[in-house]
Amino acid sequence: MKTKIAAAAILLASTSLSFAADMATKAPLMAPAAVWNWTGFYIGGHVGAGWGTTESTLTAINPGGAIPGGFPIAQNSRSGFLGGGQLGYNYQSGWVVFGVQGDIAGMDVKGTTPCLGGIASCTAKSDWLGTVTGRLGGVVGDRTLVYVKGGAAWLHTDHTLGITAGFGGPGVASISSSSTAFGWLLGLGAEYAFDHNWSAFIEYDYMDFDKKNIALDFSPFAGVPATANVDIKHKLSVAKIGLNYKFGGPVVAKY
Repeated sequence: MKTKIAAAAILLASTSLSFAADMATKAPLMAPAAVWNWTGFYIGGHVGAGWGTTESTLTAINPGGAIPGGFPIAQNSRSGFLGGGQLGYNYQSGWVVFGVQGDIAGMDVKGTTPCLGGIASCTAKSDWLGTVTGRLGGVVGDRTLVYVKGGAAWLHTDHTLGITAGFGGPGVASISSSSTAFGWLLGLGAEYAFDHNWSAFIEYDYMDFDKKNIALDFSPFAGVPATANVDIKHKLSVAKIGLNYKFGGPVVAKY
């Protein structure tokens, strides 16, 4: 009798173990969770607005010579729109993100103001902006990056001196020159990753450019060879929004 009971117990135990093993084999496995990570190359586009000032100072007249201390001509308030693209790379270590980025934008940021005692108008129109910056940020929440940035900027501007009616020679309405100024940039922004590869950002940048000297040819007005040397000083603010596409798939968490 005891032998039969023991045999039955062994049979029951082996059946239970076999059933449990079969259930474990057929149970669905949990898929590894995808975790967003900012490391990688990215490319994107942006649109925005720019505003700032351009100061013009007459430093020399030829023939005539230098003007000690310079003579202020005008201060233009400028504004307009811009749009362009960016390319960069981020590296994430813990919650800290390091990056480098290059931007190029076409723009129509301009302003006109009376100058030279009202006999002329001074116009400054910037048509492109390029920047190279480093970024330092921190991850807030799950997919939000808050960052600061700083670096170098280049701004191309056309300068035009328009002559009021009654001045200048026949058919002469204006004279112009152009400059590409170099300066520094400081900015801050926030970026949100709404997909495994896509993110959207908003950003503000302030730029201050070195003085750039240009030469304006006054020969058509003077009737003889004559030029004016003018120092140009730009300050520019930019607010923009944009999208970035990060190459590569999401990082997969391991269990």
